[in-house]
Amino acid sequence: MNDQEQTIDLRVLLKVLLEHILPILIVTALAAGIGFSLAKFVIPKKYTSTALMYVENTSGKQEDSTVNVNDLTAAQKLVNTCQILFTSNFVLGELNTAIDGKYTVSDLSKMIAIESVNSTEVLKITVTAASPTDAYDIANKLLILATDEFHRIIKGGSIETVSQPELPDTHTYPSAVRFAVIGGLIGLAVTYIFFLIKTLIDNKVKPEDDLAAMYNIPVFAEILDFETVGKGGKYGYSKYGYSKYGYSKYGYSSYDSDIQEEEKLYSDDDGEEDDDDEDSEEKDSGEKKATKSKKGELKNA
Repeated sequence: MNDQEQTIDLRVLLKVLLEHILPILIVTALAAGIGFSLAKFVIPKKYTSTALMYVENTSGKQEDSTVNVNDLTAAQKLVNTCQILFTSNFVLGELNTAIDGKYTVSDLSKMIAIESVNSTEVLKITVTAASPTDAYDIANKLLILATDEFHRIIKGGSIETVSQPELPDTHTYPSAVRFAVIGGLIGLAVTYIFFLIKTLIDNKVKPEDDLAAMYNIPVFAEILDFETVGKGGKYGYSKYGYSKYGYSKYGYSSYDSDIQEEEKLYSDDDGEEDDDDEDSEEKDSGEKKATKSKKGELKNA
């Protein structure tokens, strides 16, 4: 029983999709176009500039070439410390002064992200701003302030710049392609769900198969639509009974043979009556012609 219900549910889902495929595709295309337009012309662009720094636990290089695991572990922990130091209010206040107060401390806190690269000793500084020059300028000055703050707070260890920030040549947010895909998926989902709900809450019985599906009983008979038959409608055997939809696995209706026999009877009767009328008319006309000919012969005589 559960397998049957699951099969019916899948058929309903597919039926809704196929019956409303055109409006679904239209709305999907429109939603994708709206998402693309928003990303291209409406949403403000954001630019990103990044820099990499390498943190070591010891200030001097070791004489031998062996790698001390304890130093690596300490360096990784030191990276976590640097994340807190470089985003502190003190460093952000110094950065605010360095850029002439163009952004507040709160704004700078939202624009800057500092994280470890794959849990290693490499520190990644990312600055996101509304213009490429602002992102580049803030990343450069933060790199200098971060180095000074490291040496001021942490007496041992060292920090080196791996890569300098670069001036971004294109925006990193928003992505027009991503917004178009997201908009299309939203339009597809919303439209499909709308038609699905509309189909599920529709309690009208359309073909007789709906009755069999709703009550789980076969339909053995139905009232014939004489108007449809008069207009040339063709009836056959349906899934659950006699109708215009096809053969029923439960048999056919009682009125099937009755209707066909009655139609056949009417057609045969009409044909016989027409033939009789024609024969009688021909016989009457023949008798009249014979009578006239006899009268003509008597007159000539």
